[in-house]
Amino acid sequence: MNTLNLVDNQSQQVVPDVRLKSIIIYPVKSCQGFSVQSWPLAAGGLKYDREWLLQGSGGEILTQKKVPELASIRTLINLELGKLFVESPKRKDKLQISLLENLTHLTAEVDVYGQRYEVESYDENVNTWFSEAIGRHCTFMRCSSSKKSLCTSTGQNGRLCRDTRSKLSFVNEGQLLLISEESVSDLNSRLSSSNGNGKQHVLVDAMRFRPNIVISGSTPYREDNWKRLHIGDAYFTSMGGCNRCQMINLHQNAGQVIKSKEPLATLASYRREKGKILFGVLLNYEDGSSGEETVAERWLQVGQEVHTSTE
Repeated sequence: MNTLNLVDNQSQQVVPDVRLKSIIIYPVKSCQGFSVQSWPLAAGGLKYDREWLLQGSGGEILTQKKVPELASIRTLINLELGKLFVESPKRKDKLQISLLENLTHLTAEVDVYGQRYEVESYDENVNTWFSEAIGRHCTFMRCSSSKKSLCTSTGQNGRLCRDTRSKLSFVNEGQLLLISEESVSDLNSRLSSSNGNGKQHVLVDAMRFRPNIVISGSTPYREDNWKRLHIGDAYFTSMGGCNRCQMINLHQNAGQVIKSKEPLATLASYRREKGKILFGVLLNYEDGSSGEETVAERWLQVGQEVHTSTE
C-alpha cells in the first residue's frame, strides 16, 4: 500500500525564495561530517565527500549499522592546509591525513555495494589509530578510481553511464543527499503528536539524516517532485527519494550512541512506498564533462537560491 504523501505535480511551478541553508561534508564514510559556508564540487559530487572508508578484518565495509562507534569520530578538512583532520574521544592525538594522492603507492581493489574501486591504503600507524578509536581492527582506505562504468537510473529514458576508471566516492546511491527544513519540521510535528501520551519527547534536526545540503523556504515534501535543480552555476539531477533505515534512529548523547525506534517508526506511518521509507532526495551533480575533459571548478555557497524544475 502506497502511503507516501506527495505535493501536487505542477511542472515549472515557481517556489518563492528557496535557499541553500547548510552544506555538510562527510570525508570518511559513516563518521561525523562538518559544516561549511562554501565548498567546491567535483565529478563525484562535493569534493572529498565520502572519499575514505574503513574496512574490517574480514574485508567488510564498516558502517554505523555495524559499528556505532564510528558516530563518535569527528572529521574536518582544511583546504588551505591540504589536510584531513580526524579526532576521537578514545584518542588523545589528532590524526592528520594529507589530501595529496598516491603518497603511499599502496593500492588495492575493493567491492563496495557491487561497485569495484581502486583504493589507496595507509601505513600501520594510521590503521592503528582508527582501530583503537573504534575498538576493532580495521584498515583505512581512500577511493582512487572506479574499475568499471558507473550507471545510474535516469527514469524512463534509460540509463546514464560514465567512462571506466572515473573518479568516484564511496556513496551508496546518489552523490548528494538533500533535506528540506520544512519536511523536517513536518516530521517533528508528527513526532510531537505521537509522543503526547506520556512518552519521552523526541525531536530531530536535519543532521540526523546525514544530508549534504539542507534547503529552506520550500513546503514539506515538495522536493519529492523535483527533477532538476540549479544552485549557483551548478546543475543537479534528482535520482528520487532516499530509502531510510535504522541508522536514523541512532543519536549521540553525552558521548554515547543511543538507539531508539524514532523517527523511523513515525516516518513508516506516512512515508512508505513500495516497501521503502522515503525521506530526502538523492542528487547527482551534472559536471558537464565528457571522458577526460576538464571543466571549471564550481562551488556551492550557503545562501544561494535554489531553482527547481519538475520536468
